[in-house]
Amino acid sequence: MKIAICDDELSYLDETERLLKQWADQRGIDITPYRFTNGDDLIQAHQTYCMDLIILDIIMPLLNGMDTARELRHDHQSVPIIFLTSSREYAVDSYDVKAFHYLMKPLESDHLFRVLDDFWETTHTARESFAAQTDTGFCRITLEDVDYLEAQNKRVLVSLSNDTDIEIRELFSKCEEIFSLEKGFFKCHRSYIVNLNHVEQFTKTQISTKNDIIIPISRNNYAAFKEAYFSYMFR
Repeated sequence: MKIAICDDELSYLDETERLLKQWADQRGIDITPYRFTNGDDLIQAHQTYCMDLIILDIIMPLLNGMDTARELRHDHQSVPIIFLTSSREYAVDSYDVKAFHYLMKPLESDHLFRVLDDFWETTHTARESFAAQTDTGFCRITLEDVDYLEAQNKRVLVSLSNDTDIEIRELFSKCEEIFSLEKGFFKCHRSYIVNLNHVEQFTKTQISTKNDIIIPISRNNYAAFKEAYFSYMFR
């Protein structure tokens, strides 16, 4: 598991890394820490390595932690973020960027470990995801958040349930393997894969999602889609 730690003060950077390794060793979790002293380097590295978790100091020179988080969210990055700060005044702002948690400095090991345990339980036991390549790097996409996928030449458009779209540089055939029927998806058309959990209604020619998006069903796939839909929804 790749975990980024970003703090402009080296003493806090060292202490956070030490506690992080202690938590991982106690629970038998394999982690790789990445250290950063500024938000710009963190953003660039995340685009390349696709971090599983970011532990981010808020008060930093130039690009502060909150602005760094906004940049990540602007690029549709859903990576969990744990904020660190010595001031409580940013607590409300942390909700705007959907922070996983907000911790006060100096860190208390018991408190940090409880937050990390919550992170591990909620993001690594229930929600499956994959790292997709985009024009700017890599983006982690949670499968259950996907409405449908559409093949577009050599790219794939991933439409999310929050009404945002991500264009990824992946083969559609690879997406078929990842977004499989076992995981609740069905290829209803040569250019479309739909999340069965997000289907509102369907006819012999089209599917309507819960976001009121119309997706075609090919004539040859209708019978198989109908069987797959009812088998999956009522299994």
